[in-house]
Amino acid sequence: MLTLKSLNLDKPLSVFLAISFAEKALLIWEAEYPEDMRPREAIEAAKAWLSNPGEETAAAARAAAYAADTAAANAANAANAANAAYAAARTAAAARTAAAARANANANAAAHAARSLNADKESLIHEVILENLDWILQYKIENGQSFAEPELIFDLLNEEQKQSFLFNLDKVA
Repeated sequence: MLTLKSLNLDKPLSVFLAISFAEKALLIWEAEYPEDMRPREAIEAAKAWLSNPGEETAAAARAAAYAADTAAANAANAANAANAAYAAARTAAAARTAAAARANANANAAAHAARSLNADKESLIHEVILENLDWILQYKIENGQSFAEPELIFDLLNEEQKQSFLFNLDKVA
């Protein structure tokens, strides 16, 4: 089963995955609180940082994470919705955190998303990685990065992806 450790995450990839976790849970929040856009704004702030990493977008992500945390705390009686908001908050937090904290923020985003979806965290992580495997592979190749467990990744690739992986083995292994 794929894990966050399988990927050898850097900050942009960590934020990308946290966004994916939070977006899976966002529908639960929006069904319960359709007028409260704070979790969506936290996800959008993380996306903005991903498109343009810098102090300004990191500050916006920090503010959005705080707002989404507040929304989640206010919704504590609706546990699934609150966890969806916490997933969004942890996503925005991942965009502003230092290297040591980003993996924790990512894991927290996954955990809260899984709770809101009544899903197993490890299964959700595996599912999100599989859904985005083509993008992840291309990202790793373009950035000359390796996987922590390349054999595990390789076994899950389709034939075209395997050819790309093998062609760029020096970058992704």
